[in-house]
Amino acid sequence: MPKRIKEINEGGVNGTGKGVVNTNSKDFQGLRKVILEHAKNQSPQDRISYELISLKFQMESYVSEKDPAVLIEAGAFLKKHLKAIKVKNKDFANFIDLEESNLSSIINGRRKITIDLAFKLGALFDLSPNLWLLIQSKNELLRVGEKKRISYKKYKLENLLKKGS
Repeated sequence: MPKRIKEINEGGVNGTGKGVVNTNSKDFQGLRKVILEHAKNQSPQDRISYELISLKFQMESYVSEKDPAVLIEAGAFLKKHLKAIKVKNKDFANFIDLEESNLSSIINGRRKITIDLAFKLGALFDLSPNLWLLIQSKNELLRVGEKKRISYKKYKLENLLKKGS
């Protein structure tokens, strides 16, 4: 698959059209300090909750991205969820009635997320099961489209209608 290039932060943080943030500026360092201080006062449960919300936004953003620079497997998002909640793969696999080797295959992109698993993940992480399946489907469509783009060009309505005449 060809490497895709995407401009990050096209509109800039403040909407000025400048995609550069001076991380050495006094303002940025002050904001960073306030955020880090606030983070220190969060309970472990709050940290997990915020991290899961962040992952949800990352997943939704990935699904809505038209042409992602890098394909991210649904299993990679699952791995991030398990890391966020600090649960071992073995314990998670047992909890959801899945063989540990199958979970490992899903996390490593060798197996697909089933509809049953999507419902379990949806219930556990308060996400739509559809989101897990959309990520998976999006990646499959991008892979197949990339490989077979030329062979699909012959499928045009006008070609079909010419044969029918």
